[in-house]
Amino acid sequence: MSIEKKFKIPGLNINSKYKTASNFVLNEKLKQIFKEIDKFFDDDSSENLHSLRIAFRRLRYVMEIFQECMNPELFKYIYKLSKKMQDLIGEGRDLDVMEIKVRQMEKEINKKIPDYFYKRISEDRRIVRQTIKTELINFIIDKDINSLFIK
Repeated sequence: MSIEKKFKIPGLNINSKYKTASNFVLNEKLKQIFKEIDKFFDDDSSENLHSLRIAFRRLRYVMEIFQECMNPELFKYIYKLSKKMQDLIGEGRDLDVMEIKVRQMEKEINKKIPDYFYKRISEDRRIVRQTIKTELINFIIDKDINSLFIK
């Protein structure tokens, strides 16, 4: 995929006004989040979780750029919700990385880490992933989030 195609936003052209452009860009970032949510529900792998976190971060950055084009109440609400999602997903990602690091450490020191340690990480991961999935469903059905989509 060419770099130009990867970042192309449908409906946006060089002559778009700032406010008009904001609608297209926000819409595209939300579509990307919804795609990443679908991938995560199909496979809640560490990679898909990481991609989902990046998608939320990109939405927040775009919102910061176009803040003045949005209703202030809507901006605050969606920005706060996106930050909450990014932090929650980050918590899940941290557990994924922790397990990898502990396994590496186990090999480096050539000592067996007790199984209960891995079981605890695994249980925490399961709980956090379930919470993430619940919050993602709430995100998908949120009327304010859906109000940003260009009809």
